[in-house]
Amino acid sequence: MALFISLLVLALWVAESDAFFLTTRSRIQTASIHRLTLSGSGDNEPVIDDFGDGDTGGNLQFRDVNCDKVEDSRAKSQSRRRLLISASLLMPLSQLNDNEANAACLPGDIREDCIGVYKLPMDDAAASYVETPEKLQKYAPDLKWVEPIQYPSNYQNAINQLKEQRQNFDVAQENIAKGDIKQGGLILLDVVPKVTAAGRYIVRSYSIAANNERNKASDSDEAKALDMKSYRIEYALNECLGYLGESDVLIGQGLRGELGVSAPAQLAILEQLRDARKEFDEFLRVVPENF
Repeated sequence: MALFISLLVLALWVAESDAFFLTTRSRIQTASIHRLTLSGSGDNEPVIDDFGDGDTGGNLQFRDVNCDKVEDSRAKSQSRRRLLISASLLMPLSQLNDNEANAACLPGDIREDCIGVYKLPMDDAAASYVETPEKLQKYAPDLKWVEPIQYPSNYQNAINQLKEQRQNFDVAQENIAKGDIKQGGLILLDVVPKVTAAGRYIVRSYSIAANNERNKASDSDEAKALDMKSYRIEYALNECLGYLGESDVLIGQGLRGELGVSAPAQLAILEQLRDARKEFDEFLRVVPENF
């Protein structure tokens, strides 16, 4: 019962964190951007259409400039990811019993029991409840306390952290290719929260810079450009984290024998990791080396 209450509280935290994304989307939609590419002018750049009066028609319309198939492929991938992750979030609730102590974990908890299960979201609303063992014992006693994930101290540290975790991702993939699914899953448990922390630091850096420019002039073109860059980085970050999360779910299913015998499970996980690697590289591509 205590675990059910804890998960219910976690669900409320997730709902609260979603408001951040809705706020960001609303701000971008109301900006007067005339067919402004989000960053640069390379191939496959998402574009926001404006009808000339600052109205985007109520929805951001992303369009691939050179390839009509990309959007359909991404939509299918997102649909598949939502299905898998939804199943992973519902599964702990269906398995609640007195012996089920690890239906959820804190980010940074590097244990086999945490592979493929629900992770407490990394946001300010949740942090105040789990920052010390005493607070965690009070609000979610069924979770194991671990040191909170530290955010980078500056932009360059964030970039370095992303590059380091990209290398660690390759190590996880190599372990799984050799048949060590458990070790690959453990490495991924460390990669995901650190990518999250570094990515969010970078997104916030551009958001703060945009607000500073807006304070100087409410209709600042520089502020709009920074908003666009922040949004694009955040979009790529969320895609990357989505694929990494799906990989974590599949690895957990493989370890529990839910994907069948080991060879097909290994192939399914490796296929998913290839998709995750593409999204990780795309995320790194859109993040500027220097701020």
